[in-house]
Amino acid sequence: MRGLLFSAAAAILLLGCADTGNTGVSDQFQPYPPSISVTGIGTATGVADMAVLNFSVDVSDIDAGVAVEEATELAEGAIAAAVELGVDENDIETVGYSLYMEEEYDYNTYEYTGENIYHLTHSFTLRVSDIELVGVVLAAVVNGGATSVGGIQFTVSNRDELVAEAREAALLQAKETAEQLAEGLGVSLGDPVNVSEWIDYYGGYDSYNYGGYAEDYYYDSPPISPGNSSVTLNVSVSYEID
Repeated sequence: MRGLLFSAAAAILLLGCADTGNTGVSDQFQPYPPSISVTGIGTATGVADMAVLNFSVDVSDIDAGVAVEEATELAEGAIAAAVELGVDENDIETVGYSLYMEEEYDYNTYEYTGENIYHLTHSFTLRVSDIELVGVVLAAVVNGGATSVGGIQFTVSNRDELVAEAREAALLQAKETAEQLAEGLGVSLGDPVNVSEWIDYYGGYDSYNYGGYAEDYYYDSPPISPGNSSVTLNVSVSYEID
């Protein structure tokens, strides 16, 4: 189900066409023609049918090689669990990989131990096309090896359709406002001479902090509520005054 929200703000720019013949002003600096400038806003809303999960594998060890091997094993387990549920491997993407060394500090003796600890983080995004499987995939990824889940971004697969719908509504609102202003001022509205647009995206976003790898524990799938996803588009249009 979709809804449209409309609102508009308008500004009028009336600049007279001055005679520059005797002013000494160069011909390259011509005044702007009289115009009416308005803004229109259109919002299109659709039910979210797709989700993007953010998860990572975090490993610490005194041996960098061991940390790399363990992180690789956990990451491969998490990916395999998602693929087994029907997620396309092309919909799983590495978005971060970091390894850094920290000198171990003993808080009992308040001294450094001389040992080094290596921390490795491998982060991924995973797109789930079937909204009904989001909770199941989330649980499978954690059970497969992910140590943390950063959040879930709900969106729609037909985003371009929502943008087009919002744009149409915004342009219609802008034109209606310009026509009303022209009628109130007793002038005739001409052709549009300038137009620009910008988009605000509003999508459902929930952060579940659902993670924590445990070798002998199985996580159940959590309840997931996708909600709606909306696109708000703004246009600014200037119409020449005839």
